[in-house]
Amino acid sequence: MDNRIFYEYKDGKFGDGITLDYYNGEYSLVSAKRGQDNKIYMQWCYPQKRVGDKGPLEKSLPWKIKLGDKEEAIKALDFFLKKLGDDTSLGDNMMQNDPQEDDVPF
Repeated sequence: MDNRIFYEYKDGKFGDGITLDYYNGEYSLVSAKRGQDNKIYMQWCYPQKRVGDKGPLEKSLPWKIKLGDKEEAIKALDFFLKKLGDDTSLGDNMMQNDPQEDDVPF
C-alpha cells in the first residue's frame, strides 16, 4: 500500500471506497474495497473488446480512471473540485452534458 491512499465512502458498510494510486509514473483513481483483514484490495474488471481484437479479453485490469502524471492529475482533480464548488454546474445543469438517448451504443 506504499503507493496508494484509500478513501472509504461514508456509507462504507461494505468497505467500498477509492484509492489514489501511483504506478509507472502515472496517477489514477481505482475502485477499491477494505477487506475483513483490514487490507485494501483494488477491484478488477475485464475491459470491453475493442474493434480489431481477436477473441475475448481474458486479462483483468484494475478498474481505474487515469489522471496522468502529477501535474496533469492535479489539473484534472482541481477542475472537478472547482465544478463541485460551483453550484450552477450541479444537479439539473449537469444533464446538459450527458449524451442524448440516441447516442447510447446499446
